[in-house]
Amino acid sequence: MIDVNLDQISIPLSWAELFLHRGPTDVEIGSGKGKFLNELALARPERNLLAVERSAKYHRLCCDRAARRGLENVRVIRTTGEDLLFRLLAEESVENFFVLFSDPWPKKRHHKRRFFKPENVAAMHRALAPGGCLLVKSDHPGYSMIIAEVLSAASGFTTTDTEDAFAGLPQTGFEQKYLVDGREIHSFALKKQG
Repeated sequence: MIDVNLDQISIPLSWAELFLHRGPTDVEIGSGKGKFLNELALARPERNLLAVERSAKYHRLCCDRAARRGLENVRVIRTTGEDLLFRLLAEESVENFFVLFSDPWPKKRHHKRRFFKPENVAAMHRALAPGGCLLVKSDHPGYSMIIAEVLSAASGFTTTDTEDAFAGLPQTGFEQKYLVDGREIHSFALKKQG
């Protein structure tokens, strides 16, 4: 049951219903092809990992890759990050959020589609357990400046050392490609106070 059917489960999501074992649950918003998700699930089998992916093609690919590896701690939902945050997640239910290389929507007329807005960050804060982390990466300089502004204005978080926060985490496919291309990676790590 890697592919979660929203018509067949309780809302807000119940980790006990969704996963086979009780454990901390991390969420990736925008899993893409699933490289980061699957590698993290293999490295941390004691953790539950939920991903959301809007693209039907990438959602299917992510589910198939997790199934081939037999990853019982992975669940994938085809929906938007906003649907997850504002409808599906219970308060203080997530240990960590990963938002890695979200679409920068570089054209000005598309900026309204960007994920990093104050209301989305506030919703992630609400869903995070006390001490939980929000970990973000982007390769796009302009969008990274916007992300930095939105995150610095968010209340209820403290900034943490990005090197420590990302230590031991796998790279995404985008990150590997961008590093080979020599692009600068902008990383952000925040911890929920309390």
